[in-house]
Parts: sequence; structure tokens; C-alpha cells
Amino acid sequence: MRIESQDFSQPKFLLIDGDGQVLGACPDAVGVFVEPAGGDEPVTVEILGCLPSRRLREYLEGSRRYRLKNPLWLEGLRMLDAAGEPLADFWVSEITEWRPSRLGAERVDIIAEWGYDSPRASVRHIWERWWRTRPDRVNQWAVYGPEGRQEWLDIVSRAIGRGSSRVDRSPGHVYRLDGSHVTDECSFYLALGEAINGPGGYFGRNFSALDDCLAGRFGARTPFTLIWGDAHVARQSLAEVSEDDVLACFDIIRTILEEHHVNVVWG
Repeated sequence: MRIESQDFSQPKFLLIDGDGQVLGACPDAVGVFVEPAGGDEPVTVEILGCLPSRRLREYLEGSRRYRLKNPLWLEGLRMLDAAGEPLADFWVSEITEWRPSRLGAERVDIIAEWGYDSPRASVRHIWERWWRTRPDRVNQWAVYGPEGRQEWLDIVSRAIGRGSSRVDRSPGHVYRLDGSHVTDECSFYLALGEAINGPGGYFGRNFSALDDCLAGRFGARTPFTLIWGDAHVARQSLAEVSEDDVLACFDIIRTILEEHHVNVVWG
């Protein structure tokens, strides 16, 4: 993500090792957002102005023999939001090159092989919106088309902190789902996540994940009541049956909810 400000007191990325330890704090990176390319040529990311830990600097400046004896196992590049809170991790592989940085005498620029999970350039604006301000009201995703909603759901799914250790509310709770914008399966998960866990909340991204969330540790414990407002929108939009499906998407969702003893009140 290319951000104009160069406030070094507030890094925008952290380089993380396999143990979750911070190897370096970085104000910027180039190549985070890419479009899929053909061929076998690896995609790289350029991490700019990284202030390395002692361990990372010793590794970079060490001999080939030193690096072989002291391997550096990278885990990823962690994106922080504008408030400095962790937003998402991206997989990063081997460091292929490094050089002193023009951003400061103690800093280095690092080129590393980029992972398979990098966001597409066409949806960068959605990540930047999350980077500036996390969602503070429901349905902020509704202004986007199918691609944008899918990327919003991807961010919701990956956002650090949503995890699988959220304290569940006790059974019997009542949740209200605003179904006025549920026009496809993706928007159902967005609306349900916000009904359960508030703006930007997560509660599944596909049938299997929904089943997992209903088993607990994602903010709600069954049985509970789900008041589904404007349910007719989803009933009409999710009624299509694909060639490989026996049931329509709407019916599958309803069946999963029923199997987990969710009392759905259709509005």
C-alpha cells in the first residue's frame, strides 16, 4: 500500500518471523497490490525504509555461511492501520535482495518474494478505506459491487483480532440482521457478521465457515434468535440453483441455521 505520509514514528508494516517476533518496522512497501500474472516468475514486494532488529541486521550483513547457520524464517508482512493496530498479515517468503535505504542511515530496503495471498490492485481502494478508518457502522460495504463486497469480506476474514477466540454471548441472545442489501451469498455473510459482531464483524465466509462459527468461539452461542429484516431480498436473490447444487443458496443457509438451533424470525 503506497501511503504519501512518511511519519516514521508510526510504521505501516511490520516484518514478522515464524515465531511472531518483529524483525523490522517499515513505513512503506511497494508491490503489496498486484494483478495476477501469467508464467512462473515470482512476484516480489519491496519493503522500504525497514528499521531492522539486531537479528535481522546481523542476518542481512552476515556471510553466506552465517546465514546458513542462522536461518531466518519469515512469516509475513503485517499491515497496521492508521491507528497503529494490526490489520492483516500477508505471506512473505525468502529475502532475495537488500540495500541501504535513502530513508535513513539505520534503515534498509528489502526485496522479498511475495505470497499467493496478495490483494489485487483493482481493490486497493477498499484496503485503503480500512487502513484509514475501520468500519464504524453497518452496511458500509453495500456501496460496492460484487468484486468490492467479496474483497470487503476477505478483509473481514483476515482482519487480525477477529480470530476464533472471541468470547461468546450467552445462549438466548437476539440478533438483528439488516437484509436490505443481501443480494448474494457474500453480502449475507457481511450482514450476518455485523449482526453478530458489529460493524466489520465476522461470522463466516462460506457454508463450512458458517457451520464452524455456529459451533462457538466467534461471538455467539446457540441457541439464539436471528431477526432477519427484509428477508424477501435474500429469498429472491439467493433462490438460484446451480447445475451442481441440489438446494438453492438460501435454502442451504436456512438449513444450516436450523441445524444449529437458530430461531430465525423472518421480517
